[in-house]
Amino acid sequence: MSELTSIKFTTYLEALAVEIRKVRSGEKTRLKLLAAGARLLDTVGYRDMNVEEVSADAGLAKGTFYIHFKTKDDFLRDLARSFVDFERQTLPQLTPRATRFANSLSFVTWYERSFLRNAGVLRCIIQMGETDDDIRALWHERNSSVVSYALESTLARLDPGYNEQMLLLAIRTAGGMLDQSLFARTRVGTDTGQPQDQDPEFLCRLHAVMTYRALYGENPPADEAGDILEALAFSTRD
Repeated sequence: MSELTSIKFTTYLEALAVEIRKVRSGEKTRLKLLAAGARLLDTVGYRDMNVEEVSADAGLAKGTFYIHFKTKDDFLRDLARSFVDFERQTLPQLTPRATRFANSLSFVTWYERSFLRNAGVLRCIIQMGETDDDIRALWHERNSSVVSYALESTLARLDPGYNEQMLLLAIRTAGGMLDQSLFARTRVGTDTGQPQDQDPEFLCRLHAVMTYRALYGENPPADEAGDILEALAFSTRD
């Protein structure tokens, strides 16, 4: 995986700001504001977050914010675009040397960890996209990019002549499964009222097995996913 996979978006922005040695730099200031916004979104909804809080968290005057952004919504659009660019850089490297299931687990683990690590920003993008056309278009573009990457990586492991349209449908369906689980855990959508105390690592493996089934029409090798296969078999017993 990319070295960026293990860090939060906020940390990445702060690191970029530090690399700019010039004290009076517009880009340095912009990055500090974006990092502050991303950090605040972990605990504050985007509707409740205000310019004063962002500026104070960045250690800047409120007036400085408006030098770089006309409105809070413009700020959040810039933040969303920056996050999608960052996320693309963290995509896992899926290689022919790894088994199909290992690649499936690698991809699912990347997606879930990235989502949970940056849940505040993603929650903002998804909820803001309900009313903002630019954000909605960005979210669809982001999803299409992730699906395309998964499709290309999976096709590389299959024999020529595989039904690409059916594989695309399977990937989108599996992606929807991942998103619904993550939405519930991070309260992106309507709260289901159900406790979300499952082990994240177990869920990654469970979702990887279900994704593998969707893509290849069979169970993964037992020596790689035995514990999950046993759990699924137990759950179907009378």
